[in-house]
Amino acid sequence: MELSEALGLGAREVVALVGGGGKTTTMYRLCRDAALREHRAIATGTARFTSPPDGLDAPLLVDENEERLVSSIEKRLSREEPWMIAAMGHGSQGRLLPLSYDAIARLASLPDLDLIAIEADGSAMRPFKAPAGHEPAVPPSATLVVAVVGADIFGRPLTDDAVHRPERVTALTGAEPGALVMPAMVAAVLSHREGGRKDVPAGARFVALINKVTPARRHQAHETAKLLLDAGIERVVLAQARAEQAVVDVLA
Repeated sequence: MELSEALGLGAREVVALVGGGGKTTTMYRLCRDAALREHRAIATGTARFTSPPDGLDAPLLVDENEERLVSSIEKRLSREEPWMIAAMGHGSQGRLLPLSYDAIARLASLPDLDLIAIEADGSAMRPFKAPAGHEPAVPPSATLVVAVVGADIFGRPLTDDAVHRPERVTALTGAEPGALVMPAMVAAVLSHREGGRKDVPAGARFVALINKVTPARRHQAHETAKLLLDAGIERVVLAQARAEQAVVDVLA
């Protein structure tokens, strides 16, 4: 099963990835897999996002003028470019600058585009986070929001070293600073309306993705997934987004 199938992607999706622990890898994986199915896709961000790793067979389009950038994308789609990466510029530390919600909506209206995959949140390279007041940057045109967490967070302390915005996790769950991050804490944040489900547009679907699920982490990942289902989340995907076979399990 491909990751896109596990997440329940249909035709003409705008997928916003939030949280931590594999958003960037998942974004590029979804676009690459779409291109292999002869679908056309764009990877981009509404928050600053990481440049693609070496070896991805997709052009990087960078232009500080959004009108010009969207026009360039439209021309490349007419030439049946399989997939591409779009940004407004280069930021610090190898990051790419995001597009506006209006630009995402314009891209979503293009008839030749099958998938827009968006990094819509920052996590400072941490596997787990809860959003601040100004986060995430989910565009209104999103059809699917995927909240990501890295399974490598289990058993680590609720501190800045392991968690992005640990004070927000404390506020949402009542956990003590420094407490070990376990499935109940992760499930509580991902399912919270001010956590993983924050700012999901009306009518958009929501899926939780537990990434980096190795055999040693599988039990805690399954425990988290069951808690998420009990909290009303309709689909939870366990994955290793970097692996050739990305999908570990799907609970729905």
